[in-house]
Amino acid sequence: MNRPAFLVLLLCAASLASGLGRGEKKDGPQKMPETESVKPGTTGGTGGEAAPQSRLVRVSGRVRLVGSAVFPELVISGENREWFIDRDEQPLLAEFQQRIVTVEGTESYVDLTFANSLPAGRRYTLKNIRLIGVNHSQ
Repeated sequence: MNRPAFLVLLLCAASLASGLGRGEKKDGPQKMPETESVKPGTTGGTGGEAAPQSRLVRVSGRVRLVGSAVFPELVISGENREWFIDRDEQPLLAEFQQRIVTVEGTESYVDLTFANSLPAGRRYTLKNIRLIGVNHSQ
């Protein structure tokens, strides 16, 4: 065996041996952390703090269809917030797409987090909707 190849082989063996000698634990792939299910009206934080309960609100905004063809969702876009409409309530507002409506309903929210555990905002949902008015001038 020539001298350069022997030195490369020796260096590789030394680096492997030094890694094993440090007591490093090699149990294979690391397990993913357990996921936490979040119910509407609660936060997903580690402290388990409860968010404010659902409350009755009156909302005005434009009814829009968002999402994909597979998962379409109706949203009311207000001045400073968007409210997702509960799936059971969507037929009530489907005919008013691209119109400004005023509704009354129960607002709840879920705190969203990114994969790296940073906060991603809140998703507001309206349930038990009652149509108050529609702006037909558009």
